[in-house]
Amino acid sequence: MFLENSRDRINQEFEEFCRSLPGLSREIKQELGALDDKTALVMKFYYGSMPYSDAGNYSFAAYLDYAQHGVYLWENSPYCQGIPEGIFLEDVLHYRVNEEEIKPCRKFFHEKLAGRIAGMDMKNAILEINYWCAQEMTYQATDARTSSAWDAYQKGYGRCGEESVFTVNALRSVGIPARQVYAPLWAHCDDNHAWVEVWCDGEWHYLGACEPEAVLDKGWFTNASSRAMMVQSRNFCNYSGEKAMGSEDIAVIRNQLSRYADTKTITVRVEDLDGCPVEGAKILVEVLNYSAFGPIARMFTGADGTAELETGLGSLHLFASYQGEYGECLINTKDSDTCRCILGEQKPNEVWMDFDMTAPADSVKEQKYVSKEQEKENNRRVAEAAEIRRKKTEAYRPRWMDAFLPDQPEKAKEYMAVLSEKDRQDADPEILMEHYEESLAYEGQYPGEIFLPYIWNPRVETEVLTKWRRAIREYFSPEQKELFRREPSEIWKWIEENMKSRTKRERMTVYTVPAAALRLGFAEKKSRRVLFVAIARTLGIPARVNTVDKAMEYWKDGRFVRVLKEAEKGAYITLKGDKDLTWGCFQNWSIAKLEEDGYYPLNMWDVRLEQGRLELDVEPGEYRVITANRLPTGNIFAKQYDLRIEKGEHKEAELKLRDACLADMLQRNSIPDYDLTDMDGAAHSVGELTAEGRRVLIWLEVSKEPTEHILNELVEMQNEYRQCQEQLLFIVRGPEDLSDPTLSRCRKALPDVKVFYDIFGKDLEMTARRMYVAPDKLPLVVVTDGAAEGMFAASGYSVGMADMVMRILKS
Repeated sequence: MFLENSRDRINQEFEEFCRSLPGLSREIKQELGALDDKTALVMKFYYGSMPYSDAGNYSFAAYLDYAQHGVYLWENSPYCQGIPEGIFLEDVLHYRVNEEEIKPCRKFFHEKLAGRIAGMDMKNAILEINYWCAQEMTYQATDARTSSAWDAYQKGYGRCGEESVFTVNALRSVGIPARQVYAPLWAHCDDNHAWVEVWCDGEWHYLGACEPEAVLDKGWFTNASSRAMMVQSRNFCNYSGEKAMGSEDIAVIRNQLSRYADTKTITVRVEDLDGCPVEGAKILVEVLNYSAFGPIARMFTGADGTAELETGLGSLHLFASYQGEYGECLINTKDSDTCRCILGEQKPNEVWMDFDMTAPADSVKEQKYVSKEQEKENNRRVAEAAEIRRKKTEAYRPRWMDAFLPDQPEKAKEYMAVLSEKDRQDADPEILMEHYEESLAYEGQYPGEIFLPYIWNPRVETEVLTKWRRAIREYFSPEQKELFRREPSEIWKWIEENMKSRTKRERMTVYTVPAAALRLGFAEKKSRRVLFVAIARTLGIPARVNTVDKAMEYWKDGRFVRVLKEAEKGAYITLKGDKDLTWGCFQNWSIAKLEEDGYYPLNMWDVRLEQGRLELDVEPGEYRVITANRLPTGNIFAKQYDLRIEKGEHKEAELKLRDACLADMLQRNSIPDYDLTDMDGAAHSVGELTAEGRRVLIWLEVSKEPTEHILNELVEMQNEYRQCQEQLLFIVRGPEDLSDPTLSRCRKALPDVKVFYDIFGKDLEMTARRMYVAPDKLPLVVVTDGAAEGMFAASGYSVGMADMVMRILKS
């Protein structure tokens, strides 16, 4: 029988959904009556397990597409035979992967893939599907909103979270269990990453989304994941019986770290000032990333005041909160497995305190090797996929260009300019037209720099773009709308009085869009912010959510004012720093405000101190300034400065960056031992070229400014480098690069430097990744100490790089 072991629970959870949302459920039950028993059961499964926002945001028809295809797979896919029912429910049948927009796609993907994988066993089908994914999509940095798998396919690019959502949907479309896994924040570098796990031959394996390899369990992130402090998967139901580490709202969180890294279990105890255990305390488990503490897990203490976590072997910051009291501690799990957070414990204020964050060392569980023939064939197919993708993306044209104000193209461009690049790629022109038509009445009341971003703009935060103006206009009475226009703060008062909260049945990172919030009668914190702005803009009131601190604001008397009195600013912090250093927020410093359950950084990406000074107008409260010196080893030398400031006060803090000695910057990582070609056409392996003593490999991008700088530095230090020039290896793309004037001048100054040719392909990328530097920045400098053993690396250019390399050679 279809879903025999789960149908009772599915029916029970659906009835709970119906009791919570009686109005909507009546409509759903009417629709269910027209379906066959299997499809109806799947739809009940969806509604019983989904975040309530999904019930309001998307139509019955959208889910029906997933349900009908899921039943088809159960009955027809060879890969569904023998899959445990719980895994089928969680990792094949479920429509949601993570936080993406939901658009039907699986029938379409199945049509594209079925013939391609016909007759293949599951393992080979998985590998083949990833080649298809690579020809349809590649990595490109975008904003935080996660596109649907359908839109990602259409555009052909997205960040790793979108690549993995796309790949999981492709795999599920043919009946292969798949899920997204991710390191919320790396411990060894300032970033994060998401990839894919597949259930194959009775076990979970991994692969890089849209990054094909010749085998499973291999990717550029293999070594990086072995240095993680947390790797998680997320499901929106719990039928498989796989152990969960906890939940975040409705989402089930599972700790997958032990598949990738060496781990240990730590115990965190939360006490009050009398040493008594505190039950129910919330603990944020954090790493230092982008110069700010960020959570990788959340826990709650039991009756004995403790909570346990399996994590990697490195440093963590634990922040505990309970009923307005806070406590925190640092732990290096390599050396210890217990720590205490004491609620109410006083910390020094307005004093810089040093602390270290140690990244785990490489601890790869199993390194999958492939033959040179396999690698060559994989590279050929990846290149083939890239060429197919290039032609597709070049032909892509966003729909709004032909359907949004087609007779007024310049006006259309002006309106679209206030949206993000991602919105300009995938926005639905029908939605754009609703916002345009409904906002036209206010177009002449404000200058364009106010009207376009703060009235017409259909985007508030990173919610799904939808129609909402007509629904809002028709929802409120004329008297209510007049009151809101006269006093916009009344909008928030109405929201607080009328919008219920359903936290346990919600996913807090998924928004309930404005029209759905009004229809359902509930919205969580961030969805309420969006609803406030949507109502205000619908009524012709310029409004926004402040990007720095997420405060709601509306336009009054020529400026934006805050909706909530407690969010008003009027406290002033001046940050000072050495004028000779570049002080970039989230590069080497951050500032965070203490909220209900932790410190939350002010969102000031790309903000820098100008002439060593930055003036901040902030809300009164407690703040934490952190400076961080990330070392090539991945470790961080950090400093922390806490202060409390009241309204009307003005305080200063002078940023200080900790120095590191040379020994702190050196590491030991093996790099790819691949072939480079000398000027005579002979091949030499990296291992051969670096076998004796220290060598400096420099991949040069001639005529580009960063490469020009490092070459000029070498010329300036030619007297020192002449003594060791045979230890330098210049690597360029081909003989044509040798005519570059700056390279020619450097080679004339250092004539014994050897030159090699490389295609600057995957091996270069993997060399950079193995040394934990950015793979997309040149020049790449790698200092080796023994055959293919890297000890230092840098990508891009930083002042004094030639001097740094010389210091290493002399050490």
